[in-house]
Amino acid sequence: MNKTLRSTLDKLVTISSVGLILVSANASADTLDFSGLPIGTQGSTVLVLPNATITSFGSDIYVRAAGIDHEICALTGGFTCEADLRVDFSTAVNSLSFVTSGWHSGDHIDVNVYSGASLLGTVGHSSNGLVDLSAFSLVTSIYLDDSSIGGAGMAYDHFIFAPVPEPETYAMFLAGLGLLGFMARRRKESAV
Repeated sequence: MNKTLRSTLDKLVTISSVGLILVSANASADTLDFSGLPIGTQGSTVLVLPNATITSFGSDIYVRAAGIDHEICALTGGFTCEADLRVDFSTAVNSLSFVTSGWHSGDHIDVNVYSGASLLGTVGHSSNGLVDLSAFSLVTSIYLDDSSIGGAGMAYDHFIFAPVPEPETYAMFLAGLGLLGFMARRRKESAV
């Protein structure tokens, strides 16, 4: 094989290797996006998004309940945001957090965090602000158990998380590293 063809082939293999590594390392943060939904009642207790399914255990799901952003809440029959809500993620996630708003005195939720059928833990929350669940790994669902008394209930938004890479991602990463190692060894042998 002539030197020009070999050099071109080496460059293509190197570029392919780096591409495989970059594609496999692309596990960036993801969000649940409610901005495309119409403001008001959704006419359903189930909301299917590309990366999660949200289920209200009340009468409906409401968008923009606190009037701050496109947050959601689970409506009761009395038109308050005090019904329970479950979020089932399409794949397991890490680094999960979300924001609560619309809090009034007496509002409280317990966030039950699950990996499959196993309860990983429960976090209580009684204020507006960040609910940080990043201490939990491989989260498949959360159940927002609303035990508000005398308040109006809370709304939820800005769900941010990192999807857990699939096993195929690790295979691509290892294949890319293997190709780079093969090329380095080949260059070392041809230099001798």
